Parts: sequence; structure tokens; C-alpha cells
Amino acid sequence: MKLLSRITPAETILITDSSSAQLKSLLKFTFMDLLLKKVIKIVEVSKKPHPRDQVRIYTYVEAGKNYSKYTPKNHELVFLNPFTEEESIQILFKHFVKMAYDNSKGSWNYKKVIRDHGNVNQYIKQSFFINLFRMIRLTDQGRKVQQDISAYLDTIDTQINDLLHNDKKRGLELLLNIGGNIFLLKNLDFELLKNIDKELLEQKKLLSDINYDSGYDSYYYIDSFHDGILFDNEFEDTNSFSSYFDDTMDSFDSEFDASSCSSCDSGCSSCGGCD
Repeated sequence: MKLLSRITPAETILITDSSSAQLKSLLKFTFMDLLLKKVIKIVEVSKKPHPRDQVRIYTYVEAGKNYSKYTPKNHELVFLNPFTEEESIQILFKHFVKMAYDNSKGSWNYKKVIRDHGNVNQYIKQSFFINLFRMIRLTDQGRKVQQDISAYLDTIDTQINDLLHNDKKRGLELLLNIGGNIFLLKNLDFELLKNIDKELLEQKKLLSDINYDSGYDSYYYIDSFHDGILFDNEFEDTNSFSSYFDDTMDSFDSEFDASSCSSCDSGCSSCGGCD
């Protein structure tokens, strides 16, 4: 399905779950997609907040190796804008997520950004009353696309692990065709992606290097599969990362209201009190 190779997980969610798409999910899967494309990366730093304290591990977000050549979608800018001012900045993970949450300006505004500036606006109705009541309503074509996407992802979900064992070429083709939407699969065993045939990936990588087009994300997904690592450190387990992201967002009311540390400046990279 060609559409899924062009749209991000947030755009897919807006179509398939148009009536109840949650801001948390839209932000989380956008962040995970940027990680997969190596536009951003997670790093862990061990240090002592005070000479007499025990060593603690701090999790930061940095610009990834593909940041400088990546052309971001508008709804990705809530995560990427800090790096336009200082690409080498390190931002504490919790502050980075809070910053993106604040920059999204709420669920309805973020949905409008996805709707108006992406590849899905032709499938979504717009009118004075729809905007007044802050609703996402699909056109007739949009409802057809919604059904097609859901059926296609369900089919892949039932087949993908078997294909990655027994027909790796076909499995890889399907995954590359849906890009970051792999995170919307419920059954995919991400450990299997580390065992994709290296020779096959070399061929794909060579072709993607030759035919590189900054307007398409397939290059970045091939690069990620080729390296064999989706997430560094503890976040190789996508379920643990998803829970960590959710827990971080759920902690905002209690933690960030009381925090005196800036959420988006370079000082956070050395602030021992902001864990």
C-alpha cells in the first residue's frame, strides 16, 4: 500500500483513529519514528550530581546522524526545533518530552498541524462547524482509506513474524513499505529485525544511497535496519520505551510544576538535579 510508505505514524493514527486519537499517542509515535530514522538519538550519561553522591545515569536526547539532511514534517518540528538553534545541544529526556508537549499547544492544535500540512488533508473534512467543535471527520475517500489501511496493517501483523523467519526478503519489503508505521503493529517481534539478511540489506542500502531523495523517508528506514539497532541502550525493547514515554508524560503535572530547571536550554545537559 503506497500511502503507508509516505505517511508517518501520527498521520496514520489520525486517519485510522480519527474520532479518538490521543495527543500522547501522536507525540509518542512521532518521537519513536524520529528515533528510527536516526534524526534524533538517545544517549545515557553516568555522573555524580555531587562528589559524595552515587553515580547516576541520566538520559538525554541529541540530534542524530541523519538530522542535518532530513527534511522534517511540520508535526515533527515540536521535537526538532531546539536543534535548529544549536545542533550539538543535549536535552534531558524528560525535559525534551515536556518541551514537545508544550510546543504542540494541545491536542486539537497538534491534530490540525498533522491534518493541514501533511499527506492526509485530502482525506479529512474541513468546515467552520467541524473546526468550531474541534472534530476530525473523514471524507468518503478518507473512510475508504481508513478501512484499507486498517485491513492492510492487520494482514501484515498476522504474517510478519513468520515472514521474518521464513521469507526475509518479503518480510523486509513489507516493513520498508510501511516505514515508521511498524510501531503500530501489535505482534511484530523487533528482535527479529536484527537478523534480517545482511546481504539483502547491503543491496537495499546501496540502492538507497544512489537514489537518495530527501523528500522520502525510505532511505532512513533502510539505514536503520542496515545498522541493526533500533534503539540504543535500554530502549532496544520498544515496549519498555513506550512505557517510559507514557510515564514521563503522566509525570508532568506532579514533577514539572515544581521544577525550577529550564526544559529546553543547554544548561540541562549539566544540571545534576534534573533527572
